[in-house]
Amino acid sequence: MIKKFLATLLIVFSINELNASVNTGHAVVSLKSDLVSQNVDNFHLAINFKMDEGWHTYWSNPGDSGGPLEVSWDFPEGVIIEDVSWPTPKLIPYPPLITYGYEDEVNFVFKVFKNPSSIVENIKARVNFLICAEICIPESALLEIKLPLKEPQPEVEKGLSNLPSKQLKVNAYNEEEFILIDFRHDEPIKNAYFFPDDDRFNYPKKHQIKKQSTNTYRMYLPKNQSSISSFSGVLKINDVGYFINTNVANVVVNNSDSYSISLYQAILFALLGGIILNLMPCVFPVIAIKALSFVAGGDHNPKIHGISYTGGVLFTFLAIASVLFLFKQAGESLGWGFQLQIPEVVGFLAIIMAFLGFILLSNVNIGFSFTDKNVVKKDSLFTSFSTGALAVILASPCTAPFMGAALGYAIIQSSSTSFAIFGTLGLGFAIPYLVLSFNPKLINLLPKPGQWMETFKQLMAFPMFATSIWLVWVFAQQTGINDQLILWLLLLMVGLGVWVISTFSKFYISVMLIITMSIFAGLASIKGINNSDAKVLNMTENFELELREKGKPYFINFTAAWCITCKVNENTTLNKKSVKDFFKKNEITYIEIDWTNRNAEITNLLANYNRSGVPLYVFWKPGSDQPKVLPAILNEGMILQLID
Repeated sequence: MIKKFLATLLIVFSINELNASVNTGHAVVSLKSDLVSQNVDNFHLAINFKMDEGWHTYWSNPGDSGGPLEVSWDFPEGVIIEDVSWPTPKLIPYPPLITYGYEDEVNFVFKVFKNPSSIVENIKARVNFLICAEICIPESALLEIKLPLKEPQPEVEKGLSNLPSKQLKVNAYNEEEFILIDFRHDEPIKNAYFFPDDDRFNYPKKHQIKKQSTNTYRMYLPKNQSSISSFSGVLKINDVGYFINTNVANVVVNNSDSYSISLYQAILFALLGGIILNLMPCVFPVIAIKALSFVAGGDHNPKIHGISYTGGVLFTFLAIASVLFLFKQAGESLGWGFQLQIPEVVGFLAIIMAFLGFILLSNVNIGFSFTDKNVVKKDSLFTSFSTGALAVILASPCTAPFMGAALGYAIIQSSSTSFAIFGTLGLGFAIPYLVLSFNPKLINLLPKPGQWMETFKQLMAFPMFATSIWLVWVFAQQTGINDQLILWLLLLMVGLGVWVISTFSKFYISVMLIITMSIFAGLASIKGINNSDAKVLNMTENFELELREKGKPYFINFTAAWCITCKVNENTTLNKKSVKDFFKKNEITYIEIDWTNRNAEITNLLANYNRSGVPLYVFWKPGSDQPKVLPAILNEGMILQLID
């Protein structure tokens, strides 16, 4: 009789132990799933905790004390169970300790992969965890679940909804006591806390957070190591968790608002920068020749053509803004001129410039008003639109004065604000042509039409050739000798093609098709150079901090081979003997940081000064609180007065 009673107790105990729900003493733990059919290749499991009031368990990094749960599984062959997906934790202070974990109820989700042909009838889990209130107690449960279910269990969906929603792009910088992270958030921040994945940070009760400008914030993370090169964790904003995984720029950061501008200033700077951009050497030939259509009467309705040209400009600027925004949402660090960090794009632009140069010297018309052999021919609205789009593409290597600050502001703003600033930049770029089209009296001030217009059109071919040669030089900085040979052969083919078209016009379509296919095939074969970040990282790591600690003045030149403004400044100012002697005499450390190829570390350095492109010139001398950002256009006198 006693043996039967004990056997019955053992059976009851075993059923309870292998149940999908177990009371461990201070929590009820259960195993849940959403598998309702065997004909799937993945599903989820969730370990649900319902804890007694006042008790809590822990996140992957428990903080000052505690420990995360551990799970060992028993499952059939053909099944893979991933590690736990940690829900966004809570801050659980226990003075003087700070811990990270969960109270009341929590669901730990696991993703499971299986062969669709395999049958999963049951899965077991041994769960060991620490649960605490005034005291901490290690508890465990042996769980089992029979599969498939009639319907998904809601705990799985609850667990998935409490996971960090997406990765948040941040810029991070080392300071003496803190890691500073800059980020954007479109809604007002009511509360925010960073949960680090490891113990290299201190665990404060509250993080200091500072609003930098509209929708941009800076958070101060106290650290317990002198230098941190990268880190990850969860940033919880308004009770929503975001993944963070970022490198740290070891630079002196700006803790003031000296580099910050308002939205209205950014819009004004964008407008002025767009107007000045028309004077850049890549763009001027296109704008000048397009303006000749007014002189010759080729645009029979100049107002409509002015609006069409402006539409092409705005469309292209907003398209560039869209690409930047999409990459930013994906966690990439990009800036103005990013397309010129891609050798294939540089090679393509070099071919386009050479092609336009050949066309301007010939009698071939390809649909742009400035390439027509008959300058007085009436243009279509599409021609004006496409001319505006092409002008923006040609302007992409240039950064005019005022543009740097405006674009730096735009890059870190919401999409609507970024588009507004890029749209204003486009409007400024189109204004000179638009004003000319709406004011016939101004057109009358231009020279009268004549043979000089054809001569002028041909003359403008040579700035195009010069630009193509410059782009080939940029291409050479990014690639190897074999790639350069491919590009030169493609340029030769383009010249030959234009000659064939101008001489044998009936082969126009065939030749254009062959040229186009050859260009894309040639560019696709370009290998480029694997531009490792290691060299740049070694060069830039801690350099500002070290120089300031030694009391040495420094001048930083952020440049790129494809940046025309950069090269003009270097040849007219920075490379002059008087400037070099000035740097040497005053023991100013000159640092050149080359952004010709994509490099996330340099992008973060630029972002520290609220810039998204080059040129950028930074100067610091002993006694200065913050480095000084110089204008985009330099002159000798400006540099020689830096120490005064």
